[in-house]
Amino acid sequence: MEFKWSVNKVTVAEDNLVTQVDLTVTATDGDNTTSAAYTRTLARGDSFIPYDQLTEDQVLDWCFPTVKDEGEAQVAGQIARQLAQKAAEPALPWVTP
Repeated sequence: MEFKWSVNKVTVAEDNLVTQVDLTVTATDGDNTTSAAYTRTLARGDSFIPYDQLTEDQVLDWCFPTVKDEGEAQVAGQIARQLAQKAAEPALPWVTP
């Protein structure tokens, strides 16, 4: 199963600090894909990176301690449910794909 995280939007305070991040995790397993969206409020840290020098990876690193495991577990569970549903509803034997 592959996971892809994306930052969709950030909120920036007057002092040029990112205060809130909207992000999405997408899981793909074969033909099955699902996503979940999250919003994280960030606390002020000890270091400062000017907004125009930020990378998506840096913003994700700020969010991952509180969201990565939870998000990936959620979408992995959704994929598992999709696979179970397909197993419970097999294709009709007289219909060719």
